[in-house]
Amino acid sequence: MICRSCQYSLFELATGPCPECGRPFDPADPSTFETRRRGQQALLGLGLAVVIGIVMITGFWFAQTPDYGFSRHAAFWTLFGSGLVVGSVTAILAAANRSWLGRVPLLLVGILSVWIGLFFGSDKFYRVWQSMPNPASEAFADTAPIGAFLLGWMPGMLVVGSVFGLSFLLLGWCRRRARSKSMLRSN
Repeated sequence: MICRSCQYSLFELATGPCPECGRPFDPADPSTFETRRRGQQALLGLGLAVVIGIVMITGFWFAQTPDYGFSRHAAFWTLFGSGLVVGSVTAILAAANRSWLGRVPLLLVGILSVWIGLFFGSDKFYRVWQSMPNPASEAFADTAPIGAFLLGWMPGMLVVGSVFGLSFLLLGWCRRRARSKSMLRSN
């Protein structure tokens, strides 16, 4: 147990004010104290961002190597879908993290994964299309991958921001509901 205001350890203390700052707490009511220090939350978020970033890079590496045959849409959706999944997972983890120093790296990795997925997906789409027998002349207009490279952060921010916002609201609602239930039980 840690004081919400000053981060003082309340372990093995009875109900009452925090000895450091005077904020009231009750060991039976989880809404009056925290279980982890903010620094631990930040380190957890940063560590998760690094691990997810390594997994993302490895996943994109392996998704680039298979032969998609002439299925250019499968090539696009495999890479872009991977970016969407990683971006959504990091946004949910960022919403669950209570420290902004833990949230920001996770959100950045999420935006980056959607961005990279869109760029690699559109690049692979055009490469598969160009390898088809008698491709249309539009297959050699490589402006879509360049556009995804230059502006792909915009859909990344939109997707990750939306998932983060919805997750943040849902987790906040669940926490408030659990807090009100625990208060009802204690009364």
